[in-house]
Amino acid sequence: MAFAAGLRESLEFRQSRLPAEFTNGDDPEQVLSRHLLTVEAMADGELITSILLVSADEKRLSHCAAPGLPRSYCHAVDGLEIGPCAGSCGTAAYLGRPIYVSDIATDPLWTDFRHLALPHGLRSCWSTPIRAPDGAVVGTFAIYRRTVGNPTRNEIEAIDMITEHVAEAIILARDVPDLQRSAPQPPRLRLVSDRQSQSELAADQCSRLLSLVTKLQSQTAELERIADSAEPQEGAETMKATAQLSRKLVAILRCEIDEMSRTPLA
Repeated sequence: MAFAAGLRESLEFRQSRLPAEFTNGDDPEQVLSRHLLTVEAMADGELITSILLVSADEKRLSHCAAPGLPRSYCHAVDGLEIGPCAGSCGTAAYLGRPIYVSDIATDPLWTDFRHLALPHGLRSCWSTPIRAPDGAVVGTFAIYRRTVGNPTRNEIEAIDMITEHVAEAIILARDVPDLQRSAPQPPRLRLVSDRQSQSELAADQCSRLLSLVTKLQSQTAELERIADSAEPQEGAETMKATAQLSRKLVAILRCEIDEMSRTPLA
């Protein structure tokens, strides 16, 4: 990933905002999705990211955040059993080391799961365990690509950096109750009715825009799926390029919506 330097700066900025986001009531999926959208936007739509968390009984992985993956796929792999032959993520959690699957269509680790991934155009998956400070595996960070291949040395370094930031966010999320108790409480002010109306209108606009962005994200995934089997090749490449730009637009719009929802009215 040639964008490693810029990615580090972006992730450090995201990290600085975590305490405020958690104390404001954002849940881990919302916060970590912003991390992943930052990564995907920096990559110009070349990759799709996912975070799964280890269950309390340490036997399964549950969905945490994956803003770029189709919802149907997220639901299908939610509750994935950890084991020695459980795709990239289930195996990474089981062995406690990175698992880089270069071709989902042929790798034996994906025998029971490739029918879930391939229809969405997911061809390779690189998964890395996320560890707590005591070394325990608490989840996995995965990168999916729509092409076959293994990560380069620079890509592995970037993956390690992203995983480290994600681990810090997950650990901080566990301390949310303490953060909320220690956060200074704003003075209780009586807002006049016109400001309330403006606030309600802004919230409604954000909600509508978010709904449109969600639809665009879903249609982008469908466009990519169609492009994988489209003929002629020139038409398929055009659709893929359009889908790539749409994913970048989705990432940018989600960040803008987040800022809109947080900016107080003057």
